[in-house]
Amino acid sequence: MNQDNSKLIITPLGAGNEVGRSCILLQYCEKQIMFDCGIHMNKENKGVMALPYFNKIDKIEDIDLILITHFHLDHCGALPYFLKNYKFKGKIYMTTPTKEIYGLVLKDSIKVKSEDFSQDLINEQSIEQSLKNIDCIDYDQEIYYQGIKLKCYNAGHVLGAAMFMVEIDGVRVLYTGDYSTEKERHLRPAQLPHEKIHVLIVEATYGDTQHETRTKREENFLREIVSTLNGGGNVLLPVFATGRCHELLIILDEYWSKNPQVQQFPIYSTCTLAIKCTHIFQKHFNKLGNKYHKGENLFKFNHINTKKHLQDILNNQKPKVVMASPGLLQSGHSKQIYEYWCKDEKNQVIITGPAVQGTIAHQLIHNPEPDIKIRPAQISFSAHADYLQTSSFIDSLRPQHVILVHGTQHKCRDLQKKIEINFKDIVDKVWAPENQKQVELSFQRSSVSQAGCKAIGELGNQIENFIITFQEKHNQHKIDEEIIESMTDCACCTNDLYFNGVLLNTEHGFMLVDETDKDTLQQYGIEQNQIYNQMYIPLQCSLEQVFNYVQELNPEAQFHPDDSLIVVKDLEIRVPVSSVLLQFKWISSPKTDDLADSLAFFLSNVNQNKLNDEELLKDKQKGLIQVLQKTEFQTEIIENKLLVKNKNSVLIQVDLNTLNLSAVAEETLENKNTIKRAQTIIESYLSSYL
Repeated sequence: MNQDNSKLIITPLGAGNEVGRSCILLQYCEKQIMFDCGIHMNKENKGVMALPYFNKIDKIEDIDLILITHFHLDHCGALPYFLKNYKFKGKIYMTTPTKEIYGLVLKDSIKVKSEDFSQDLINEQSIEQSLKNIDCIDYDQEIYYQGIKLKCYNAGHVLGAAMFMVEIDGVRVLYTGDYSTEKERHLRPAQLPHEKIHVLIVEATYGDTQHETRTKREENFLREIVSTLNGGGNVLLPVFATGRCHELLIILDEYWSKNPQVQQFPIYSTCTLAIKCTHIFQKHFNKLGNKYHKGENLFKFNHINTKKHLQDILNNQKPKVVMASPGLLQSGHSKQIYEYWCKDEKNQVIITGPAVQGTIAHQLIHNPEPDIKIRPAQISFSAHADYLQTSSFIDSLRPQHVILVHGTQHKCRDLQKKIEINFKDIVDKVWAPENQKQVELSFQRSSVSQAGCKAIGELGNQIENFIITFQEKHNQHKIDEEIIESMTDCACCTNDLYFNGVLLNTEHGFMLVDETDKDTLQQYGIEQNQIYNQMYIPLQCSLEQVFNYVQELNPEAQFHPDDSLIVVKDLEIRVPVSSVLLQFKWISSPKTDDLADSLAFFLSNVNQNKLNDEELLKDKQKGLIQVLQKTEFQTEIIENKLLVKNKNSVLIQVDLNTLNLSAVAEETLENKNTIKRAQTIIESYLSSYL
């Protein structure tokens, strides 16, 4: 697999025209990122055949990051094997809930000896070792690693599920993994990133189909169950223990609590892993849905029995509902119960997620064997995006390129055609690559990141938000040099157009970082030390006058008259007991140093009021000229008039005898803001004299 550093290359090592073994490799500017590292879930692919195509990676040691979206085996199950058998040297990120459940899911998978997961691939030792190599990231957190900007968003699919946005040299790629924008009882819907996305790698699980409304699906689900129970049959609900299980338990318990007539029918859950994970759900309550935050304990079940042994459940002749894992009937309790009940037409099995090709669930839905009498139904609660969700996502993000993964060839092709038709004015091209087939994209680097330096971290977000606001106000879809030049003349944007930061010369070029953004500075090896300064100045005006001036500079200043104290951020100004001196104490920073200097300048001018009027006037004139010469403006004195110029055009005239000013240039759209800035500088200087 050759990499052209001038091109952005995306290669599915798994999940290309298939559902399973999600593993997507991104290469750009000598950086490599692996999204997910899963195994295949169908019965045709066992052992090493269930793994992604790792052998197609030229240099695994050059991979910078592995980003795991969530804890389902088809997205994370191959990670212990990969770390054990290959020389990976980079970092691995997943959210904290994902890491906590990941270990439980993998250990459970080797205990039940599932057909889709050979014990030859992983063992408990390799799982434990992989956990030691995993770092955690939270939603909305930004991390900079080896010149890659990484950000994480809630994906809504399961607890802790994440979408990852990576930025390399100004090109942003969003990988959704499995996501859902649908509201649920226990989970929040997926977030919509606000950044401009150039490449969207999105799941195509349901192709161009649309889900029924959530209300309709729940009605159908409960109607099927109650009908089967009333007819003397049993209902099997195969689920993934850490996916839809909690949502379906909540739906069932809620319905049983409100309808006494069904309470005669027991509900059993053999998903011991789901019960183990409940405390993790409660621990991360801040990531749960609104109902939980309103004080409802969604995981306190009144009608769910979790303590019965499987044989006891099967021996009970009473009609019942049994929830068992895994969700595709390929192994474990769900397969055992299915085999026990499948010859009785009174019984029913409801598949609550996508039926992956090559599994018993898929065969049962699409082509059941003649001797199978159990009645199958498929009512999806899978929390995968349908066409409406995906199209809304694309419409909001407006990416240049869309790459479809995690869908059968049929589903990918259908979705590809529909996006190409409906978004031809937004998306340049839609791709649906097979496994090992590269997608090569070219980007003009100058159109993505401006030459010079690049703003990152909090400062980058500020500039990004400014550009988004400018685009919305002026209906601009693209920002080029001509539009950027016009921003300086925009009355509503000028005040927000100027940004300050610390300039870093890194191996990846010049980076501009906000001086207060400690996390970003630390990632570039810069530690901030605090320097404490102290200064005394004779006080020849009231402390109230000092406060009024400070408040003009910083409206957040606070005055404590009883303590003779003024506080503004990291600066304290006080009058010590029995003193005529004003004491300054502050933690040094460019902004606080400037504030202290401005106050010192103000007080020195107050003290100069003891000069006679003629000396004071000359001092004011001299100071005003010096202040203006330090700005973008030029000055010239003609007949005791101070002319303030910009680009050789006279904007303002100041009478040096009275220090009164007036604009001499006619205000236009081009010079209005420039005149205003000059007036502000002059008036601010003159007002410092009391």
